[in-house]
Amino acid sequence: MKILLKRKSATLAFTMLVLLAQNSSAFWMKVTETMDVSVYADTGTIVRIGRNKRMDVLYDLRAADSSGQRSIRSFAEFDCDNGREKSINAVGYSDRMGTGKVVRTMDYPSDWIPTQSNKNEQQLLYFVCAW
Repeated sequence: MKILLKRKSATLAFTMLVLLAQNSSAFWMKVTETMDVSVYADTGTIVRIGRNKRMDVLYDLRAADSSGQRSIRSFAEFDCDNGREKSINAVGYSDRMGTGKVVRTMDYPSDWIPTQSNKNEQQLLYFVCAW
């Protein structure tokens, strides 16, 4: 009886660790893609800031750009009322899906950019504002 109880406790503890580990890692949902890039959003990071929303975004490039980036992870803010977005910070990686060596970093907010001229950014805006 005691052995069975210890096994159940160990199984429960292991299950809890797995669930906690899954919740702490990013869950990338593909929002859009073009010939050059697939764009993902992490729905677990979506937060509301007044009428705006913020979330982690991952740009997975088909080929490395001129600086050697193969993927870019950005924390971005979206202005749902005015159709624009800005990057709060971004990190460029040498490998796909935000892995590999850090190639570039941007630790300051960019200017607001209208999304209507960029299909990927427009799709991200629609996605996060509907969430």
